[in-house]
Amino acid sequence: MAKNTFCVSDFPHTLIKSQKSAPSSPERFSLLLLEFGEVYFEDFSAVYYPNAETEQEEIERKQRGRLKICSESLVFDPLDFSHPVIKVAFRDCTSVKSWDNNDSRISDNSFTVKTNQFCEMLEGNILSPYKFKKEKCTFVFSLNYGDVSNVLSQVITLVNATKQPKSDHLSLIESLVSSRHAAVSFNTSWLEDLYEEHVLELSGDHVTPMVSNPGRIMLTSSRLYYQPYNNVETEPVLKVALDELRSVLKRRYMLRHTGIELFCRGGYSMFLVLPSPRERNLLYDELIGRRPEAQLSDLVLAGLTRDWQVGRMSNYDYLMMLNHLADRSFNDIMQYPVMPWIIADYTSPSLDLTDSATFRDLSKPVGALTPERLKFFQTRYAEMSGRKFLYGTHYSAPGYVLYYLVRSAPEYLLCLQNGNFDKPNRLFHNIAQTWGNVNNDHADVKELIPEFYQSTGSFLLNTMNLDLGVRSDGNRVNNTLLPPWAKDAADFTRQCREALECDYVSAHLHHWIDLIFGYKQRGEEALEANNLFHYLTYEGEFNTERVHDPKELAAIELQVKEFGQTPRQLFTRPHPSRLISRTPPPPLTPTPPPSHSSQPDEPVKTEADTTAGLGYVGGGSCNPEEEWVDVQMPKAGPRTLTLKLKNKLHKEPVSSVFLSHDGKTIYSASHDKTLKVCGVNDGGQLLRSSSISGLPLSCLSLLPDSKCVLVGSWDNNVYVYSVEYASVVCSAYCHDSSITSLVWKNNLLVTGSWDSTVKVWDFPYPPPNDQTRPEAPKIICELDHDNEVSCVDLHGSKVASGTVDGFVTLWSVDGFREFELQAHSEGVTVVLFNQEGNMLCTCGGDGVVRLLDTSSHTEVISKREQQVFHCAAWNGDLLILGGEGGGVHIWDAATLSEITSAQEHTGPITGVSVSSDGRLIATGGRDKDVALWDYT
Repeated sequence: MAKNTFCVSDFPHTLIKSQKSAPSSPERFSLLLLEFGEVYFEDFSAVYYPNAETEQEEIERKQRGRLKICSESLVFDPLDFSHPVIKVAFRDCTSVKSWDNNDSRISDNSFTVKTNQFCEMLEGNILSPYKFKKEKCTFVFSLNYGDVSNVLSQVITLVNATKQPKSDHLSLIESLVSSRHAAVSFNTSWLEDLYEEHVLELSGDHVTPMVSNPGRIMLTSSRLYYQPYNNVETEPVLKVALDELRSVLKRRYMLRHTGIELFCRGGYSMFLVLPSPRERNLLYDELIGRRPEAQLSDLVLAGLTRDWQVGRMSNYDYLMMLNHLADRSFNDIMQYPVMPWIIADYTSPSLDLTDSATFRDLSKPVGALTPERLKFFQTRYAEMSGRKFLYGTHYSAPGYVLYYLVRSAPEYLLCLQNGNFDKPNRLFHNIAQTWGNVNNDHADVKELIPEFYQSTGSFLLNTMNLDLGVRSDGNRVNNTLLPPWAKDAADFTRQCREALECDYVSAHLHHWIDLIFGYKQRGEEALEANNLFHYLTYEGEFNTERVHDPKELAAIELQVKEFGQTPRQLFTRPHPSRLISRTPPPPLTPTPPPSHSSQPDEPVKTEADTTAGLGYVGGGSCNPEEEWVDVQMPKAGPRTLTLKLKNKLHKEPVSSVFLSHDGKTIYSASHDKTLKVCGVNDGGQLLRSSSISGLPLSCLSLLPDSKCVLVGSWDNNVYVYSVEYASVVCSAYCHDSSITSLVWKNNLLVTGSWDSTVKVWDFPYPPPNDQTRPEAPKIICELDHDNEVSCVDLHGSKVASGTVDGFVTLWSVDGFREFELQAHSEGVTVVLFNQEGNMLCTCGGDGVVRLLDTSSHTEVISKREQQVFHCAAWNGDLLILGGEGGGVHIWDAATLSEITSAQEHTGPITGVSVSSDGRLIATGGRDKDVALWDYT
């Protein structure tokens, strides 16, 4: 993918990843405890005096906490978590007045609230269904600091508003909210730099799942700020540095084109909603004007489709990109990413991915999978009057998303279900039973969510010990029941992902894309494909800007909340199929990056141009007359891997080898404490043999002129060895434990160690000021890890590290942690940037080879083998891997399919290096041998 374009990893891949981790809070209150759309104004330090038989008892039982004033309720959050959070809805209040009792033990700065019913939540800080108590009660609240007359006036106004007709009530609340917010401007003391230029200030909402919180948005010359009107956010002001911005997408929210989502490095996203499309577009234009590379060009979608078609992008990642481009977001639970049911077999003891009967028919929507149920929908459609539809329910709606996530995100379901988990018989209980329901139940046509394909499966487990009730058969709802072919939840999601990526699904997935994102999504094509839903679910079918009645608008919003929205249509013509081939295609020529210049240029013909015939909606450069053509890749001549020479150079295992750039010299380091240098053209004759350290040598790196070699040792030192003088010319004590890996590039040295650190050093070479010998490296920064570092690599300003517990971390050379992922279940053996630095290869003790996109931090492709690869090297678009069994394996990096292999070592290969022209490959092994291979 071209530099500065967009990858799947620019976007979050789960609900959990899309949220910033929040620090622990002394309060339990969150906006999820309020009604949908309810506004939280402010809070006060207060004391609550519960009902008691006597005033003395009432005072003894008093609770300290925070009293929250919201647009529809009063909420008291006790500091003692053993007490429940209390919510009193204003519509249930019968009296609000100041404290008129003569008891001096209760402050005069108090008031009482009488109500017919109230709600208790989170008692003991346990997530459980809310308790609605339908009993008359008098609450006494005493403010510690605030003016009770001011608070009392606000509460009485809000209570009186609930007594008005619905439309008047909503108008009054909107007026109160507007007047409050109009009096607040952005507090410039929160600016990171007081000299930032103020560009734009607007009001807007920060959207997270089930919540929309109003505040002020400030755009400056270098950052975007969001300042909430209340104190509910984990931080007083949220900040996004413009140079951290990866991409910006316009979003639809509640059927209105007023949203904008910002994606930043590290996987964090911010979803903002503006008052009108005009203001949203103004903010978008200002952002893109300052960060033009964050704009998605018309050809990005075409390029993504091409990458997927030729196997450069996994099925999962392509579907996720389509979701993000079609307005689906983890921040908006009403437009959560949608994924297909793939597997149809939930009864067999094992899953056969070579049998077509294992899979669901991807050319049909869920509602049309069984003829009997489809006939019911068609009969009902024929009998309808007005705007007809086949399905009244949708395949993706908040209730369906949270149905699957009840165990991992129960607070969201409680918010959606008005404080209940739903009836136990209706909860997500059994995967096979859920599949049966979506095949037979007339009210159930739901698809899946990304967590089925990209997670550990923890969302299927009741790790919080939630009380989800007892079903009618007497069984308590606990962990989700899995099909017989799954050993556990992690194995279930792993096999689901394997099924999604298998050849059968790859060959048929374009049919499902046509239904969800493509030409069969709406209109006559949708009807012909039995894929027609209620008209309000489609974009553009209803203009909320023309609705002025608050009651009618609330009804429409309720429809959206409960029945879902169809994704934005991306394709107007049939989507191409994937090119399935057992023989991997030769590497593609990289596509040049699209121009973001404001001046019109001559059009540049790229691979993406061949996709114009797809009919991408909104693509100004697309030609509707062109047809999609499956480009036949040119066939490269066969290349063979043959052994050129092999010598047993060492007395102990070889730890690292390096082939000079011209391919004439091999350098090898060994546990026998020696560095060997041998010539290639004279049959591998030994040219140098030097004892470097009193302990084993672990790694080496050749400096550009091939005159010096950097060597790492178990004695914690890095040595600079001069080939010309056959001696160590410099050394440095670099770590507190053995050095495991090192790499030098562009005057930077990076070292990794068993002391759980990676260090970045300034080490210019050749030495400055005409020095004959290099000086010792100077530390730039230290990168701390939780476990021993096993491998490192460097490209430009990025450092990659792998640890013995399976974690891969991406850093900047100045010490900023950009990304961390547990890429392997066992220790990482390889982290390796490709030549462009946009791809990172990782290998692990679990036998998995994984390619990660370094800009988006997401997986491009992965493969599990029965052996461990201890070393690797890039050769253009090829991967050279050294295997546990002693074989050299050459893979196509686009598909991770093997092109050729050969075996001469009798044990694991521990080092591999490739000449600059890619024709020669050097390997070293645990069998103490060093070998040279010809790949022509």
